[in-house]
Amino acid sequence: MNESFEPVSDKRQFDDYLDFAKRLADIADEISMSFFNQQQSLQVSLKSDGSFVTKADKEIERRLRQAINQQFPNHGVLGEEDGEELKDESHRWIIDPIDGTHGFMRGLPIWATLIALEYQGNIVVSMISAPALGARWWASLGVGAYKSLLGNVSVIKVSNVDNLEDSQVLYTGLRECRKKWAGFEELISMVWRERGVGDFWGHCLVAEGASEIMLDPIVNLWDVAALYLLVTEAGGIMSDEKGRDTFRKGNAISSNQKVHDELMTLIHPQ
Repeated sequence: MNESFEPVSDKRQFDDYLDFAKRLADIADEISMSFFNQQQSLQVSLKSDGSFVTKADKEIERRLRQAINQQFPNHGVLGEEDGEELKDESHRWIIDPIDGTHGFMRGLPIWATLIALEYQGNIVVSMISAPALGARWWASLGVGAYKSLLGNVSVIKVSNVDNLEDSQVLYTGLRECRKKWAGFEELISMVWRERGVGDFWGHCLVAEGASEIMLDPIVNLWDVAALYLLVTEAGGIMSDEKGRDTFRKGNAISSNQKVHDELMTLIHPQ
C-alpha cells in the first residue's frame, strides 16, 4: 500500500467508478460469452511466454480500453494483452480480459474478466465478472465486498475458522505449488480439505467464506489487483510468501487472516 495515500473525500466518486466498472463488465460479458458459446471461433495463438491467448481476450481488452479512453481520457490503462498506456499518474485501470484463458479455450466455465482501478498506488474499485458461472464479485475501498449470483446480491465476508486443521485450502497448479513452497505437502496433508480450484475463483471463495486459504504461486499484476481489494474488503488478507500485505510480488496467498501466521510459518519456514 502507498503510505502517503489520502482517500478521495467524496466517496460518491468511488461509486461512479464502480458503476463504470460494472458497465465495462457488461461489455466484457457480451463478448466473452459470444465466443465461449462458439468454441470454433476462438482463434487460439501462443504468446512469447508460452501461454495461450484467444481472439476473445484481445477483443475484450480492445473494447474496454476504448470505453475507458472515451469516459476517462486522462486515465492510464494496464492490460495483459496490450501492456501499459501511461497518462494520469493518479488513476490507472488494470485489466485481465479473461483470467483462466486455458480453461476458457477448453470449455470450462471457470474464467472471469478482472477489472481494477488503482488510485495513487492503491486499488480503490474492483470488479470480477464470471458470466459462465452466473456470478460477479465487486468491492470499493472502505465500502465492503459483494457478490451477485444469478442476480441475487449479498455482502460477503471471510470465514471465522482459526486453525489450519479445520481449514479448506485451494490452489492453482499442484506442480507449481510443490516447487514454490517447501511446506506445501505438509499443509495439504494436515488441513480439513484441499481442492485444486485455481485462478480468480479461489481468491473469491476465500473472500466469501467458502474457503480459508488460496495459494497462487505465479501471478502478474493484472491477475490479482482486483482480487486484492475484494479479499481485503471482505476482511481477509492477500500477501506474498513472506506474509507481506501486497499483490505486487509475483505470487499471491489469500486467507481469512485468522490462519495466516500459522500458514506462513508452515509453507515457507525460515
